[in-house]
Amino acid sequence: MCGRVCCALEPDTLCCVCEYKDANNKLCKPTWTDTELKYNPSCNMGPQDILPCIVSGSHFEEEDGRVLCAMIWGLIPPWHQGNYKKRSDKLSTHNGRLESIQTSKLYLQSLQRRQRCIVVCEGYYEWKAAASNKSSKQPYYIYAAQDEGVKADDPTTWSNELSEIDGWKGFKVLKLAGIFGTYKTEKGKVIHSCTIITKASNESLSWLHHRMPVYLNNEEECQVWLNKDLPTDAAVKMLNNLALQEGTLKWHPVSTTVNNVHHKTTDCRKEIQPKEEKKNSQASFMASWLQKGSTGLSKRKSTDNKNTNTGKEEDEAKASKIQRKKI
Repeated sequence: MCGRVCCALEPDTLCCVCEYKDANNKLCKPTWTDTELKYNPSCNMGPQDILPCIVSGSHFEEEDGRVLCAMIWGLIPPWHQGNYKKRSDKLSTHNGRLESIQTSKLYLQSLQRRQRCIVVCEGYYEWKAAASNKSSKQPYYIYAAQDEGVKADDPTTWSNELSEIDGWKGFKVLKLAGIFGTYKTEKGKVIHSCTIITKASNESLSWLHHRMPVYLNNEEECQVWLNKDLPTDAAVKMLNNLALQEGTLKWHPVSTTVNNVHHKTTDCRKEIQPKEEKKNSQASFMASWLQKGSTGLSKRKSTDNKNTNTGKEEDEAKASKIQRKKI
């Protein structure tokens, strides 16, 4: 499952981050295309917020290349009528299960039109189930493994550079497989919305949650997924065959501030020490302190006993001496 993401990068930076090489091996940047939706960079985005997505330029009447555009997170059902902001269906469409996506009426139209996209984000949040009902869930921030010295929660450690030879040399983003739909309002405006595709978690993330997004690990996988000429069956088969490589992801615990989707600040992704670890640390310190106190007390008791026994021996010796004198 993926219900909260972080993407605080501006459109210009996103275009650099999402650079790729075309058929002629030339370095290209996707074009940022303005739509009816406004993308607001944020460290805490939830369903119905606006996400940046990569699509094939052919969906925007551009023969070549790729396009970056803003989409509502949560696919608007193809049968929806009226105000798209006031949906009455109450369907949860921000995630689509890979196992059943081809049989769902909700996603059928998008798949038939080969409306496949890549959702771009710095990372996403997931909540670990509490050990007991009384404890609150602990949120974690999951992101791509970075180069040495680069901290995912500290942009001052990022060196964002785009080289014509080597490409992007900055923060590594996550690229998640998705599908999108188009909805026309009564005034004829086109609204784009998307769904992030999920699958069963592998060994790396199963401790945190039983579901995870489908990650596109490299340029080749991105190219295949966005290829509008590729039939849906082949594209979905590719997703089913993808394996998350060991060491691809990193994560750290964050504050429960992120629980409230209205909190959008950088504090949401800051690494913290979980309460459980703090309690264990305090308990360990207390146990160590008590053990030291107990050891000291035992030593004192041992010394006192030794002194007491010595005193008894001296008294007995004196009594014996007196007794011998009397005799």
